[in-house]
Amino acid sequence: MKKIVFKHGRVIDGYQDKPLQDGLVVIDNGTIVYSGKMDEVILEHYQDAQVVDLSGKTIMPGMIDAHVHLTLAGEPSYLHTLIMEDAKLTVIKGIERAKKALNAGFTTIRCLGEKGQIDVYIKKAIEEGVIVGPNILASGKAITITGGHGDMFPGDIEIDGIATIVDGEDAVRTATRKQLKLGVDNIKLMATGGGMSPGDARISQLTIAEMRVAIEEAEKYGKLTAAHAIGEEGINNALEAGVRTLEHGTYISDKGIEIIHRTGAYLVPTLAAFKTLKYGKEGGVPEYHLKKVQAFKDAHFINLRKALDAGVKVITGTDAGTPFNLHGENAYELECLVEAGMTPMEAIHAATRVAAEALKLEDKGMLKEGYIADLIVIDGNPLDDITILQHGKVEQVYKQGELVYNTI
Repeated sequence: MKKIVFKHGRVIDGYQDKPLQDGLVVIDNGTIVYSGKMDEVILEHYQDAQVVDLSGKTIMPGMIDAHVHLTLAGEPSYLHTLIMEDAKLTVIKGIERAKKALNAGFTTIRCLGEKGQIDVYIKKAIEEGVIVGPNILASGKAITITGGHGDMFPGDIEIDGIATIVDGEDAVRTATRKQLKLGVDNIKLMATGGGMSPGDARISQLTIAEMRVAIEEAEKYGKLTAAHAIGEEGINNALEAGVRTLEHGTYISDKGIEIIHRTGAYLVPTLAAFKTLKYGKEGGVPEYHLKKVQAFKDAHFINLRKALDAGVKVITGTDAGTPFNLHGENAYELECLVEAGMTPMEAIHAATRVAAEALKLEDKGMLKEGYIADLIVIDGNPLDDITILQHGKVEQVYKQGELVYNTI
């Protein structure tokens, strides 16, 4: 791999609260070897390197989306896809969806429930160099109860959906072990109902005991855990069980905030998923879905602001693939976080250092010596306008020091 020097750029390194206005970043063999002020001595040392002048531009770590579904394309209702589309076709489509996230500046994504465990196989193809795509943290299928979120099919119909349907601690343990056998990085648990499944999204589903056995199995192998949780009881159950990340967290209460602080968990609010309401009425989203999402939108933002004020650790996750929540538009989540009360720098940290910390990615999320050179170049300053990350201003994406997307 070649050496690359990025000079005179605005450096947002992922951990400092202010950018470095005239900075220098050097990568060598896919690793960051320097990130700091312009230094002519260092430039002299790397005379043989490729030099990129970033005057007027920003360089920052590649972003992380901690909640996507490559099975889904943002269609109004995913039932047709789950029922009619073979997973062999879905995996091909999923490759393109993952690449859209990469081209948008998201060098790492975490999948949280996929038809046919397609994320496991897309990840393997990327790591073997067969295809180009982001770093993927795979979950395979989520784990849900009979009639739970992810089990929306009538009668005894068996569908290759996004979740494995099990009941009881022993069955949950077995289902978890099967996912781990596939080589997943994360176990996704359905702690409550949800918008895309019929029934009250606030009702708790998997019990504390059921989730604990899954988390116990995952942690044996050093794997992550995530819980879909909308209602207050399910949120508290998931946190008491020891989940690493809480997805959505719509009705998180003061008690939930106390537990999340005590356990050290992270909140993934998935605000981009509310695009369902923006486009869904005319777009064909099922009425039951719209009614539920509308019912908890206001509570979601109120409780998120309360959590932010209380210092809860929040990271970016879009729920990309849900209705009208398109892959490649992942940076919209940062705009939503700013609207919810974060500063632009806090939103960027949520998408870089804090997300990497939550997902235990010890060599990603910062422009720092010894870290993997996953980084992006932006035309302009996202601290002045966070929305530029969505509007074609991400000009270059580097993954492990290799240029994988370029518009210059």
